[in-house]
Amino acid sequence: MKALCSFNKNLWRFFLLVSVAAVTACSDNIDDSDIYTFKGETITSYLEKSENFTDFAYILTRVKLSKRSESTVSQLLSARGNYTVFAPTNDAVQFYLDSIFQTKNYDITQIPDSLAEFIARNAIIDCGDAAAYETTDFYIGTLERTNMDDRYITIDFDTLSGGRLATIINNSALIVLPDVEVYNGFIHGVDEVLSLSRATVPALIEEADNLKIFNEILKRTGWDDSMKLYRDEEYEENHEDLGPDLEGNLVLQNPAHRYYGYTAFVETDSIFHEKWGIPEPVIRNGIVQNTDEIMARITERCQQAYPLATDPELTSPNNAVNQFVAYHLLPMRLTWDKLVVHYIEMGYAWNNPNTLSINVFQYYETMGPYRRLMKLTEGAQTDGKRINRHATYDTDTFDEIVCDRPGINIMNSNGTNISNALNGFYYPIDDILVYDDGVPGLVLNERLRWDVTEILPEMSTNGFRRQSDNTHRPFPHGYFDNLVYSEESRCIYLPYYNTASQSNWQADEFNIRGQYDLTLLLPPVPNEGTYELRFCAPSNTGFGMAQFYFGSDKNNLQPVGLPVDLRIPPSNPNIGWEQDTEDEEHNNTNDKNMRNHGYMKPPMHNGIARSGAPVIESMRNTTTYAANLRMRKIIYTGNIYPQQKYYVRIKSLLTNPQACFLLDYIEWVPKHVYNGPTPEDKW
Repeated sequence: MKALCSFNKNLWRFFLLVSVAAVTACSDNIDDSDIYTFKGETITSYLEKSENFTDFAYILTRVKLSKRSESTVSQLLSARGNYTVFAPTNDAVQFYLDSIFQTKNYDITQIPDSLAEFIARNAIIDCGDAAAYETTDFYIGTLERTNMDDRYITIDFDTLSGGRLATIINNSALIVLPDVEVYNGFIHGVDEVLSLSRATVPALIEEADNLKIFNEILKRTGWDDSMKLYRDEEYEENHEDLGPDLEGNLVLQNPAHRYYGYTAFVETDSIFHEKWGIPEPVIRNGIVQNTDEIMARITERCQQAYPLATDPELTSPNNAVNQFVAYHLLPMRLTWDKLVVHYIEMGYAWNNPNTLSINVFQYYETMGPYRRLMKLTEGAQTDGKRINRHATYDTDTFDEIVCDRPGINIMNSNGTNISNALNGFYYPIDDILVYDDGVPGLVLNERLRWDVTEILPEMSTNGFRRQSDNTHRPFPHGYFDNLVYSEESRCIYLPYYNTASQSNWQADEFNIRGQYDLTLLLPPVPNEGTYELRFCAPSNTGFGMAQFYFGSDKNNLQPVGLPVDLRIPPSNPNIGWEQDTEDEEHNNTNDKNMRNHGYMKPPMHNGIARSGAPVIESMRNTTTYAANLRMRKIIYTGNIYPQQKYYVRIKSLLTNPQACFLLDYIEWVPKHVYNGPTPEDKW
């Protein structure tokens, strides 16, 4: 089939360009009153009238919105809304059908309903309240919103003969007619049917022609079986469509699905050969002939990298090859643009996402029982997204001074091989990834900061983290593995995208509302030692008073410190915040006084977003939110162990059904950072 699809591809695209250029949802059923009747075109009417898209228009009439619906996708695209449609031309549809059924001029009226649904749903994005995508919105990576099949669409660019810049969809389809604007969205004519793979991450790794070695060790260690889940079917059957009533009787939509997701960082065969001297696979009749030789060398190298992992059984967590593979895997689906999230770091403008400023760090816990962390870094100085990069920083500007460990570069695709799986992505890397002594001893031996959404894999996997439509999202009890809350508590996520100003870390937050009582599994630390645990402590009269509990037994957590009154402003003498001045001695004295009260100013790293312009007002020193800062509260100080699970419980002490706790960010900070010879930086 691939051979057929590649036949005279460039020539075919030329004729398509010429021919096309010459022609220039909340319910199961569509309400007839919502059908567009004004002057102009809808997506459906345009497709039906265009001689180049009639086949795709016909397909849309064959597809029901759901099993319970009598309305069709064609009717949906005749209604009000904001839709992005990657419409295949008639030639593209015919070419696809002929390749599927191994015939010529296959009769489109004979296609099975399942195939019609596959073609239609992969091509359409319902943008909700946000604007539909124009080509000026495209950037290399994945579009934020999924298609009607809940799959991500990838974007890339290429230069065709004559120097024309082409937009490539899903590694293959070329946009031949961009930006057809109609009443309810945008149509982009494409020269191929969008056909997203239904394979899982391990299956796509197996299919790739340059990942034979990684595929072999993935299978032999059994990690492939740990990455095959797709959707929580119990949630599908049992969840309520609407969340509980909020203040003002506002009722919000619960997530429709609860997906599982995975991300893998993989070395290609050539990287294994170049960096570790692993023999290149010898393939005959599609089978690797020198597997034993490859495995012997891989085992030797992994044992050198993980000398304490001595179990010879490859499926054992204490096997060196097993630990090597596990450190490449994350238990969440991460799109390219969300590997490192940029939004309101100093100097960055959210509406100019390709122009980076200061470095941004993301810390992820890898799969396996050893609770190991991976650090991803990206900024103007990193030359790409880097794994386990380490540098020293200018404490005034946060520019890199010396980079003593550049980190491993992550590639956004694997060339012509498909890397966008049903349940996640894999990304090739340009060096061998190991958890060597330098990772916990150097890279991670620093202040570690997480946005709470980073430690809830469900947020990234299901596409909710840093959504750009500002939809307030409730989450029913049991949706998160790492966060539980009482029946009296209601969990709401607020993305705050493109708002005038927000003092939250990365501008988003969780609200746990009501008579809140919540327990959060904390991310691990890399080394044994004394750490400070810090939580964001917002100041607002509606937040009440909370008691923090801490420990390793989630059913028997002990109270730590006195109750925290979240109603008092930062300037209250019990906190002691003062605006920074030009007198650094005065500022340092104020910082020390606040620490004596168990508080710290917000980080300087992030700031206040205003209309998409570069951020210049730091959260640490904002005047906009001086009365409502997101302070850092020191919750616990003590000896912490890397492999141990620790929990924090936060409980409201006031009888107030309208109380709220704001979950924003947390920090683990080793003693040498907060109490070392060099003062902790303000970033």
